[in-house]
Amino acid sequence: MSEQHLNIYLAKPDRTLDYEYKRINKVLIRAGLKVYTLHQEGESYIQTFVEEFNKILHYCQSSIHLIGDEYDYVPELKMSFTEFQINRALEYSKDKPFFRVFVWRPGYLDAVPKSQEQKNLWFSLRNKISSNIIVLTHDNPILVAEDIRTVMNVEEMKKIETQKTEIYLMYNEIDEPYAMQIIDLLQDVAKVTYTEISLNSDLEYEQYIVEQIKDSVLPVIYFRKASSWATFFIQQVWRLIGGASSDKTILFIGDDEVSENLDIKFEPTNVQTIITSFDIVPLEIKVQLDKIKEKEQI
Repeated sequence: MSEQHLNIYLAKPDRTLDYEYKRINKVLIRAGLKVYTLHQEGESYIQTFVEEFNKILHYCQSSIHLIGDEYDYVPELKMSFTEFQINRALEYSKDKPFFRVFVWRPGYLDAVPKSQEQKNLWFSLRNKISSNIIVLTHDNPILVAEDIRTVMNVEEMKKIETQKTEIYLMYNEIDEPYAMQIIDLLQDVAKVTYTEISLNSDLEYEQYIVEQIKDSVLPVIYFRKASSWATFFIQQVWRLIGGASSDKTILFIGDDEVSENLDIKFEPTNVQTIITSFDIVPLEIKVQLDKIKEKEQI
């Protein structure tokens, strides 16, 4: 995709980043990108804004959203103006695999936003596994523009290599010591592949996970300390593989050594949720694997 054809929507941020909004606008234009913007005007701007926003997305290959310290809540939207724009861009990207959503929180700011609501939004964006979203924390908007051009000018995604396996175990990096013990035990009775989810990894999680699940008999998401992450992660994975229409059953298994895990319940179609003691986790995984193999006559 050539640079002269790159159109980007620049989302209006909360007022704490007005200065950076103006800076990044100028930098993107100088970098050769066509920048689209929209502004809130008047008391009844919301309906007009939503209509125009939907139109603009169709002209763009990407959007960029600045994350400041304030949660710019809009009663009509029942969420912040920033969050609404991000959600709409992510929704649009589901059906447009080329579309990229860039999220920029300048690196000179505090690691997390001051507002609790904005902090929650920031963490949710950092934890998303979609290949369509790229989180940036550069200090300088010039580096942001360079990253956008680099990502958007890659015409072919790297080929993702997967392997046929019986158990595909996914876990967060903070649960690595426990997950590896489980994997060591399971490898004695089944073929196991695993993915450690790390925020610092360059792995295209969305594409890789979907493809690896296709090559697995039983996808498993294990958690001990990372229950908050796991609850969000299972919903994302479930959606990515087709939700209720998927032919795969995901085992969502947690360790009851952490008391808050006992309250976790997520059991839509094709998800089996089990909270049990750490010593029983490998056995439960093997039992679920055997049930699937027997049912599918593998």
